[in-house]
Amino acid sequence: MLEEYYYWEELFLEECNIQFSEYEYNRNVLKRSILEKHLDDLTYLVDKSKDNAALQTLVVLILQVGARLPNNLKEKVLKSLNWLGDNNRYHWSPYAIKIRKIELEDFKNKVLNYKSGLKSFLLDLKIHYDKDLKHTSIGVEQMKSLIKIEKCDYINYINLDSCGLLSMPKALTKFPNLTCLSLDNNNITSLPDLLDNLCNLKKLYLMNNKIDYISSNIGCLSNLESIYLSYNQVDTLPLSFKELKNLRSLYLDNNKIKVVPDIFNNLEKLSYFDLRNNPIMSMPNSLRELPNLKGIYSNF
Repeated sequence: MLEEYYYWEELFLEECNIQFSEYEYNRNVLKRSILEKHLDDLTYLVDKSKDNAALQTLVVLILQVGARLPNNLKEKVLKSLNWLGDNNRYHWSPYAIKIRKIELEDFKNKVLNYKSGLKSFLLDLKIHYDKDLKHTSIGVEQMKSLIKIEKCDYINYINLDSCGLLSMPKALTKFPNLTCLSLDNNNITSLPDLLDNLCNLKKLYLMNNKIDYISSNIGCLSNLESIYLSYNQVDTLPLSFKELKNLRSLYLDNNKIKVVPDIFNNLEKLSYFDLRNNPIMSMPNSLRELPNLKGIYSNF
């Protein structure tokens, strides 16, 4: 998100009597009822500013909580979602322009298909290295197309964010060189056994799903460096987590974990561990002995 969007997000949250730091800690504090209660005041701020960043930020918040999207806001934001409306575009690299255009098109489609009461999240590409997007697949249709033309070996990053998935697609196993997989903002309920076919993964994004089961096969991801499981229904971790010897970052905030199992004896590279907003009752002593642990975040 660009700097001006953070500015407006913080301002709108304050108008809703929510501290930005509180929202960063737990984004569920912003509820549909709260946003709709303050919607007229927020719309007034947007109109007064005449700033597209303000308009787009407000609509993003509306989509994320499933709030009512007034027709006048919908019409205005659709007009704003074109590349020519980006005032700073001339200072951007060709790569940044390409990414921005993809994100704007996704934003437009989400607004056009939006229904009040149903939360909707924008695409977060998380790409910083594939300059020509030759090794990247975005969305279910592109993934199917690559399989059909047998181009799977060239792909190392797949993004299936906000695709309405109920489970991890088995087709993912056809991409042997996959190092980064993003499945944020879906309705996935479990991490299945097919994980052992994704042994080259280094980053796995699964935030904001409904995961309550993690297969013990996760231990097969020996190259995994970061796993993002924030905002799920996880209540326990398989002991096979101890096999993830290259793990550096583990995000488990906003889940249902009560007891953290003793999985840390082999996780010497772990440096960041987020357990905020879990009903933690106990944690193992081995966690204290990790040599590279720089941050552990928990309200235990």
